[in-house]
Amino acid sequence: MNFFVNKAMGHGNSGVEHAQFYRADRFREKQIPFKFIFNELLPNLHQHMKEWNLKESEVINVFDFLMSDNPNEYALNGIKETYESENDTLWDLTNTQRIIKTKTSSGYKMTTLRNKIYSTEKEIYLVSDDRIFLENGKHKLTWKVRDDKDLGNVMESIHLDEFNGANYFFNTFEEMLSFFYTELEKIFENNTYILDRGSENEEALVDLRIKGHKFHLVEIMHAAHLSNFIDGHPVWNQYYQYMFDHLKWIDYVVVATELQKKDMQKHLKMANLPYANRIINIPVGGVKHISPAKKWNKKHTMKLVTASRLHEEKHISHIIRAIKKLKENAYDVTLDIFGAGAEHDELAALIKELKLSDIVTLKGLSQDVVKDIAPYDAFVGASYSEGFGLTYIEAISDSLPIASYANLYGAQELITDGKNGSLASFDRNARDQDEIQKNVDNLAASIEKIFKNYNKLSIGAREVAEKYQAKIIAIKWEVLMGELK
Repeated sequence: MNFFVNKAMGHGNSGVEHAQFYRADRFREKQIPFKFIFNELLPNLHQHMKEWNLKESEVINVFDFLMSDNPNEYALNGIKETYESENDTLWDLTNTQRIIKTKTSSGYKMTTLRNKIYSTEKEIYLVSDDRIFLENGKHKLTWKVRDDKDLGNVMESIHLDEFNGANYFFNTFEEMLSFFYTELEKIFENNTYILDRGSENEEALVDLRIKGHKFHLVEIMHAAHLSNFIDGHPVWNQYYQYMFDHLKWIDYVVVATELQKKDMQKHLKMANLPYANRIINIPVGGVKHISPAKKWNKKHTMKLVTASRLHEEKHISHIIRAIKKLKENAYDVTLDIFGAGAEHDELAALIKELKLSDIVTLKGLSQDVVKDIAPYDAFVGASYSEGFGLTYIEAISDSLPIASYANLYGAQELITDGKNGSLASFDRNARDQDEIQKNVDNLAASIEKIFKNYNKLSIGAREVAEKYQAKIIAIKWEVLMGELK
């Protein structure tokens, strides 16, 4: 079996989850077996699976597995009956949540006991989870919650009752996760774990390989692998440090762009790590259809669009400020923003502050980006770093020219300045308002170039899309998985 390993999925997902969904489509096309693994406690998981069209037989959740009446049957075929999740909360006389009872979408019961402790340092009462109980008939999983300053809520002192007729105790979540993978190895054969997210998954699986378990590990790079150089020596992105320290146990590292493949191979040689031949390039996204090239009448409003999680690292505020500058320069533009996330209210306030409510709109989450952005004229991106940039490829499939910061690696791989879009230079270390405004000015200028060369750039987008057809990417996965059999 081939497993796509991650932490969680939900109503709104990041590029990592969308890359997994895209990969799943390619595996289905080639009839390559696969299953998602999610290791977080997800009370609404099955509702969200329906939302994103994932079959029950395609997903294994660690907690669902441990709480199952028949773990082997669940791992093979998934849950037969799912539910709408429900909450019932007990409040104390000070209007504080003390007990939360949840019926999860998997059908088991979840009880959360909460602490209320006075902090002399902050001079307020702090409310936090204390103990959590999961129950499915005779099957029980309970643990103590420790609030860690850096890690957040940490599971410890974990009791698992009546799992395949036996009881277990784990000191840590990591021990429980290792147990889960050991049990999975008893159910499936000839396994390959494709690691998308979660250092705890990485550590558990590498440890099992070191102990002699026979399976394959493939690591997916979803971001830049390099942080910096110190005395000519590469310093890895902290999220990938464990992987670089244990490359001996990783069969392949898959990067999304040829640029990153070449850079990583060069940096491995600099670090005296003899694994350059294990780096391969498979795009994390591609196109199923290619729209005809567009033509733009300069008398009409230029309809711009962007789509991403509404989080700080996506710099959506820069795009909004660039629109403000274009408006001041008498350009006739509108901007629609698809996405959901923590910055929604802040961005809404910025739109109001800049008096752009008549031309900038927050459109909410898109379930079909390719379809939703097709009616627009051009796409705008402002991320400082993209391992690939799924929304870039979605825009390219719609023959939309793209204006973006020239980030590594997505923008520089997928956008050729003057061919299918315009790349804006930027200072990734910009901190004060003047420095940030210079970045914004550069982004606004790149959008202006789209106006001036629109028809040529749309034709170029269509030509770039030809190289990223889904059927080509499916073949690349078919070849890789064939090598690992």
